[in-house]
Amino acid sequence: MSLLTQRPSSFFGEAFFNSTETYIHPTAFVDPRAQLGLGVKIGPFCTIIGDVTIGDETRLYAYVAVGFPAQALGVKENLGTIHIGKNCEIREFTTIGASRYQDGITRIGNNCYIMNYCHIGHDAIIEDNVTLINNVNLGGHTYVERNAILMANSATHQFCRVGKFAALAPYSGIRQDLPPFGLFSGQPGQFSGLNAIGLKRAGYSRDSINALKHVAKLFYQDKLMLEKIKELIASGPYAHDEHVQEFILFIEASKRGVSRRALHEQEAELHQEQNSI
Repeated sequence: MSLLTQRPSSFFGEAFFNSTETYIHPTAFVDPRAQLGLGVKIGPFCTIIGDVTIGDETRLYAYVAVGFPAQALGVKENLGTIHIGKNCEIREFTTIGASRYQDGITRIGNNCYIMNYCHIGHDAIIEDNVTLINNVNLGGHTYVERNAILMANSATHQFCRVGKFAALAPYSGIRQDLPPFGLFSGQPGQFSGLNAIGLKRAGYSRDSINALKHVAKLFYQDKLMLEKIKELIASGPYAHDEHVQEFILFIEASKRGVSRRALHEQEAELHQEQNSI
């Protein structure tokens, strides 16, 4: 007889939401190789396969699937490892794929909030404090830096990198990297402004926010060459702002490239087309 049948009907809610002890629902399957931290909660009908580590206080809600083989042609077995950090909320029907390689890893950082029906592809890396809203689809090898937000039904191409504090609007998709600190919208995602609200909430100074607005203008609106931007920054008042340097270093290190399209450009093109009809 299962533990649940021996307790009042309220036991599940108490164990899952209020208890400080690790809890696995009787309908869940947890691989013997899995390592669960203190206070981890595994909800109804979850499946955890393979070499999986889940950090303290993380909760997997109903029907979460972790560790099934990578969704790649020819891969038919669970490979590599999966690491999920501390204090994460992983909501219903989320899927987290195993690596494509024997020595590979799919990793989620600490304090991440992952909502219903999200898919985290094989070998994806998610840093701390990332939010994925309903139905986000991360292609294999996607790298999401800390404090980024991907909104409902947005998607990334394989090997894309999303910079920290970047925000991707609902129903948007990206084929190239998203630099940090910006708001992006559309398919493909285009720059639509600085994530000023997110930066203020995170304690960024007014000077740093103004510095980032300045470098974003040079990059997206003026479309200056990166070397020219670096030259202007070096001789200006923002030369020593660490966040401006992070923005520039991200672009220099990009492997898939960074689109310089801005949302106002698309709107101007659409207006031109409508006037020509």
